[in-house]
Parts: sequence; C-alpha cells; structure tokens
Amino acid sequence: MVPAAVGIKCRECARQPRSARVTLHADKAVRAVLVALGAGTAMGVVLAYVGSFNVGFFTFILAYFVGIAAGRATLWGAGYYRGRSTAWIAAGGAAWAYIISGVVIAASVGGSAKAYVQVVGLLVAAFFAHREVS
Repeated sequence: MVPAAVGIKCRECARQPRSARVTLHADKAVRAVLVALGAGTAMGVVLAYVGSFNVGFFTFILAYFVGIAAGRATLWGAGYYRGRSTAWIAAGGAAWAYIISGVVIAASVGGSAKAYVQVVGLLVAAFFAHREVS
C-alpha cells in the first residue's frame, strides 16, 4: 500500500500517468521568458510616456494593469502552463517594464536610471503578475 493524494492505494493504482506530471519544458520556458521581456519592453516604453505626466495615485492602477498584462502574456508564451516558475517569469517581465521605463526616461532627460524607476509600481506590478499566473 502506498499513500497517495486521495488516500492509501495499491502500488498499481497509485502510479500516475505521464500526463499528470506536467512540467514546464525548456523550449516553452525560453519562449515564456522572451514573451515576458518583449511585453515588458513594450509596456515600459508606454509607461515612460505616461510617466512624463503627473499621474499620482493612478500609478497603482497602472501597475495593476501592467501586472495583469505581463502575467497573461507570459502565460500565453508558456503554453498556458501555470506554475511557480512561470509565475516568477511573469513577475520578472512586469518588473522589467518599470526598469525599461526608468531607462527610457533617463535617456531622454539625462541622469541615472535608478532615479526614475518607480519601486512601488514595480512591486505592485510584479505581485499581480505573479498572482495572475500562479
């Protein structure tokens, strides 16, 4: 007898089919990373343009939509595989959007890119991207 997820089963009944042990394959992981970086870059350029206006509290709402968009794009890139690794890839893509935004603003205004990255927006977007995928 073997302990299983639904109770104790015999060895033959406890064996899981291969389809039950789905993992994120390397090709889909690479595709998810590329999609997350592409979506993050596109959203970062848009955020740099929107960030030039004084948006105030609207930043949190923008971060929510950036996180959701990054999560859904990464989920599509991963072939709709939901898991811990895909969730962290999505969070990285959302964070990348805010880093690119800071770099674009620093390139156009001058100065250090670290001064223009909105850390609170980055954290909110990464949280919602991770939550969307996991």
